[in-house]
Amino acid sequence: MATVSLVIPTNRPAACLTPCLNAIAGLDFALDEVEVVVVFNGVADGAAPPGGPWPFRLVTDNLPEANICAAKNRALDHAAGQWIILINDDTFVEPSFVAAHLAAHRGLDRPGMVLGRSVWKTYDDETVFDRMIAGTSMIFFYDRLVPHRWYNFRHAWNLNLSLHRRYADAIRFDERLRPVNFDDVEWAYRMEEVCGLKVWYAPEAVSLHDHRYTLDGYLHREYHLGQMAALLWRCNPDCFRAIYGADLDAPYLEYCRRYVEIEGRGEGELRARLGRIVSGPASELTVGGLWRQELLSLLYDAHLPLKRLAFRRGLLSAVREARPAVAFERVAVAL
Repeated sequence: MATVSLVIPTNRPAACLTPCLNAIAGLDFALDEVEVVVVFNGVADGAAPPGGPWPFRLVTDNLPEANICAAKNRALDHAAGQWIILINDDTFVEPSFVAAHLAAHRGLDRPGMVLGRSVWKTYDDETVFDRMIAGTSMIFFYDRLVPHRWYNFRHAWNLNLSLHRRYADAIRFDERLRPVNFDDVEWAYRMEEVCGLKVWYAPEAVSLHDHRYTLDGYLHREYHLGQMAALLWRCNPDCFRAIYGADLDAPYLEYCRRYVEIEGRGEGELRARLGRIVSGPASELTVGGLWRQELLSLLYDAHLPLKRLAFRRGLLSAVREARPAVAFERVAVAL
């Protein structure tokens, strides 16, 4: 039986996974105790990645329709390891990655989920926006985490997270959350509520995250998050409340509508001005050759109205499209 199962759902062609597997092959760990379980998630040519033979056991499966939760559940069905580590197809683990995860678990005073540190890749043509993504809480909150402390379910990011398989067997991903988003935090919310597992931050378990965003791509992601937040409410309203501190009810939706109406008036100018700044080389916003954290914080604050507009538009759109679905009977509002 494998000691560790690395679980990788992917929606990209098989060849794209080879760099990720090459990094796993370089682990400073007994590779005969490692298995990698890949589920191709709505990929037409899903098959075993080229290369190899791999020095670890590789298991592959294919889902014809994209559903990140179903892909993770299928992978966990295949996994034979005592320990489960969830990673992305665009993360490249450091040699000590697996050993660091297991060492962190051994040091805990109670069972938990271990979150490793995922470092954003630095590109040769790094832009201001690349620096914002890497250095602020735009997507993940690594800049706010203190090493070797407990955190709640909102930090259970599946690009670098491990837990004992008995808990992964006990709590399944909710396959109604499709195609993607909120899959990890909703699952972790139930993991915390039912099993009492919190998230322990172990920054020594390092992986490199190669996923590049532009401002437009980022705002599109926020719009989709808003759409999926409406679905999250339908699937797990308690989790929605825990994240947003509100019900998806008439007052909340009215607040979202008013926000979009008022803040949307200056959106075009803000987006254009911010877009010109963040698309430029990161080197343009340095002082004496050094990046100023104050500038990064100012740009982060400047982007927040655009982020909130995109999210709230997506949320309102999803609620409108769902009416008069019975699943939204909790939302007593005419849109």
